[in-house]
Amino acid sequence: MASTESLRETILSLPIVDTHTHLRASTDFAHPVTAYTLLNSSGCLRALWVVSGALTRQEYRQFKSLDDWESLSPAIDCVKNTAFYRILLSGLRELYKIDFDEVDAVSLDDLGQSISRAYRDRGWYGKVLKDKSGLDVICQDSRQQFDRKLFTPVARMDDYVLFGRAGWDGRVLERHGADRTSSLDGLVCCLEEDFSAAMSDGAAAIKSNLCWGRTLSFEPVGEAAANDAFAICRSSECDGRREKLLGDFVMERIARLCAEHNVPLQIHTGPAGGVDHVVGYGNPLNLNNLILRNPETSFVLFHAGGPFVRESAALATQFPNVYLDLCGVLGNQYLKRILDDWIEMVPLNKLMWGTDVNTVEESYAMVRNFRKVLSELLVERVRSGYFSLATAEEWARAITAGNAKRVLRLPASR
Repeated sequence: MASTESLRETILSLPIVDTHTHLRASTDFAHPVTAYTLLNSSGCLRALWVVSGALTRQEYRQFKSLDDWESLSPAIDCVKNTAFYRILLSGLRELYKIDFDEVDAVSLDDLGQSISRAYRDRGWYGKVLKDKSGLDVICQDSRQQFDRKLFTPVARMDDYVLFGRAGWDGRVLERHGADRTSSLDGLVCCLEEDFSAAMSDGAAAIKSNLCWGRTLSFEPVGEAAANDAFAICRSSECDGRREKLLGDFVMERIARLCAEHNVPLQIHTGPAGGVDHVVGYGNPLNLNNLILRNPETSFVLFHAGGPFVRESAALATQFPNVYLDLCGVLGNQYLKRILDDWIEMVPLNKLMWGTDVNTVEESYAMVRNFRKVLSELLVERVRSGYFSLATAEEWARAITAGNAKRVLRLPASR
């Protein structure tokens, strides 16, 4: 008993690498910051409200806020059973030292006063992320400027893959102009330029979120076919087939650039939360051919594959260049079941974890929950005789920080 208790204490104190987050800067919030501010800033919570019908999709896109108890209460009632809400609630209680069973108008007002006081401290973000959560490195997926003392950048190149789709070329054109992107060769030159700039800026990875709007199946496309597709996509006659041909060609180039620069390609797999909501878009098995053609590229599959957990594991056990990331897996028992399966299926050097949240309060809650689930699982595995104490601790150190630091080429300590 004493030995497993020491294992638990070790896991609860291990430094963690957060491989994926979208944290909003404290300056983004109108002050005074309230509990309503933070709840409405949670992308995970708002997504649950949309699914439950508490918000319409249009309201979600327009960032409609539920700023009083009368409007927030029905939304909370719809999702109060979900693991993410329970994890967040527990984290808020602990972080702000407020004792309440469930939120109501009074407890939210009390919580809001504590939050407002905390946000007057300019060092609050650092205290929560570093001192209270124990995060060593935080990989920020954001186009905005942020504090480099706290965050390590991750870059996106999806605009190039979707360049043939109407409305998706804007950021590329804004950076490089119409003349430089008037040919496929010019587009690829601009891509390579942006890629090199991201590397010079210290990007730890390239992140792709493409399955929100298209399939992750990328077929080999010759240069002649890609040039024809580019010409048609830049005209008014573009269709879905040509758009995909161009995107497949560009994605292949991105995968090769990742290999050339020795930087991993993080790919959103599983839930397709974008416009089309085609769940099959995010099936990681769609990536099989792209992975096969690019053995020198490190592929990191995000979100455990969503509903395709076993499919993700199958790829990681087939390919030495495929890694699995549990970022955004919102749950207790669900997270524990995935880890319990992967202990027996996936090599120790292949697993990572991240929060995938928008506020530091959510980061704290998710880290706290992950430590709890991980310690419970590994204690059970030691007591059952499956793991020795030494192997259990080695596995914990690998998934919390060791693997991410190696694959993302992060410094030994921040």
